[in-house]
Amino acid sequence: MKIRTQFYILAVGIVVVPLLVFTGLYALQRSRESVAVTIPGYDEVERLAGGTIDRKSWERLADFISHKPPSMEITVLDVDRSIVFSTIEEHQVGTSMSDGDLLSYIRQTSGNYMYQLDAPVRVGEGGFLVLTRIQRGEHGLPNPFRWFFTTLAELLAALFLFSTVMSVLIARSITESVRSLDDATRRIASGEFDGVIAVRGSNEMTSLASSLNSMRLALKDEQARRSRFIMGVTHDLKTPLALIKGYAEAIGDGMADGTQDRDRYVGIIAAKVDQLAGMIDDLMEFVHVDTGEWQRRLEPVALAPLLVNLCRMIEADADLLRRRVESSIDLPGDISVALDERLVTRALENIVNNALRYTSEGGLVRIAARTEPGCVVIEISDDGPGIDKLDIPYIFDPFYRGSASRREQGMGLGLSVARGVVESHGWTIAVRSSKDDGSVFSIRIPLGRQNVAAVHK
Repeated sequence: MKIRTQFYILAVGIVVVPLLVFTGLYALQRSRESVAVTIPGYDEVERLAGGTIDRKSWERLADFISHKPPSMEITVLDVDRSIVFSTIEEHQVGTSMSDGDLLSYIRQTSGNYMYQLDAPVRVGEGGFLVLTRIQRGEHGLPNPFRWFFTTLAELLAALFLFSTVMSVLIARSITESVRSLDDATRRIASGEFDGVIAVRGSNEMTSLASSLNSMRLALKDEQARRSRFIMGVTHDLKTPLALIKGYAEAIGDGMADGTQDRDRYVGIIAAKVDQLAGMIDDLMEFVHVDTGEWQRRLEPVALAPLLVNLCRMIEADADLLRRRVESSIDLPGDISVALDERLVTRALENIVNNALRYTSEGGLVRIAARTEPGCVVIEISDDGPGIDKLDIPYIFDPFYRGSASRREQGMGLGLSVARGVVESHGWTIAVRSSKDDGSVFSIRIPLGRQNVAAVHK
């Protein structure tokens, strides 16, 4: 049960419980008052009293008797002191008691009872006597103030009991949840990401525990990603460094026979140094994009000229690699998008270079751009070996190399950097591919107000 619901129950209970208790006590009190003896009718009394009281006088007397509390015992004597009604066991209806007998009876039993004599109805020279008694030790007539304070005390006791029970239950629920979360956060803070945070119940703390579990898994994944990152950097930097060291030692040991061999070794060392510099540049750019530690310089840039210039540069590179490049830039010349030109160019180069790398000699790479409702779509496709379906979910991960690229050079950061640049601009990137059927990378650029400087169609 949610903590908020428990507090709602507590608040409602504080109002409802006193009402229920008060209603119950009031009903009980009324039931006690309603327990009244059956007062005989006028015809029966008239027969016993011998016509000494009229109907109206008896009705007044009956009303007087009916207002006595049920705890009182009553005896009614007529003018001749005949008992016409009695709830006292010793006084039998139809018998008579003289005034002396009545006073004597009162004196004999006054140790156990308190007595009261009333003459509420007069008939002729005399009147009907009403003898009432209550056992000593019992309260006399009902006291409204005493009943009020007794009822109030019972209400407060019931309210205190309910509030205490609900408060203990709520406090226990919160305490157990907070203690569990505190233990879980301490373990996470100390770097323990394997322990699953127990999720019990369905309150707000449970939601927080689920969020902590998600955070724990995210931190665990991030820790694993960092480990893979370090391992990848170490592996990719170690190979050229080992070659540089080997050729340097060969030169130092005099293994280079003549100037020609020495120049060749020095050239290999220089090439490996350039390779290392390029890898370090890729690594620095990946870190900056991945962590957001870079400042995007967003300026309105015309997309069509940017893509045309990129295609010309790529065509020159493709000629050296004996690949073919075809371009189809079907965009109005006045579509301008707010972007960082250097980063976007680098991202597109990474995707195109990836296509050129995995396309065989004589293969074809296509670069196309077109408008769709609300966006610009840039597609880079190739007719290479394609990407295995099992590899597609991971191709944008750093250092990941699919089955077709295990022997390729590079750090495996190009597509990671490309995705980081694209998504940092608020765009999306996706890939479609299948084994032996080439690949298509699609970038969708929304034509929203924040992106477009001017659009005329």
